[in-house]
Amino acid sequence: MKRLAKVIGVLGGIAALVWAMRDRFISVAASREPVPPTFRTAPDPPSPPVDAIEGIGPVFAQRLTAAGIDNVSRLAGSSPDFVAEAAGVSGARARTWIDLARKH
Repeated sequence: MKRLAKVIGVLGGIAALVWAMRDRFISVAASREPVPPTFRTAPDPPSPPVDAIEGIGPVFAQRLTAAGIDNVSRLAGSSPDFVAEAAGVSGARARTWIDLARKH
């Protein structure tokens, strides 16, 4: 009977110790949260060259490419003044090209 009392006392002591340190165990476990998964996505399709826009021929395309505007998405993001200066056209024509590029 004394052995049973000792075993119960030891188990009770262990249980009390675990109960007292439960916050420590929980905080350590909570800090190791899994990293959320990353998903692979298909790359964006390449943007067509600037000569895909109506009114931009090989000469204007060469001028725009020399200025760093080599595809439709870059043309759509450019300012009309920069496009007009780079291609040597009027601001109205440059705005038309940019509008067409944004719709493309």
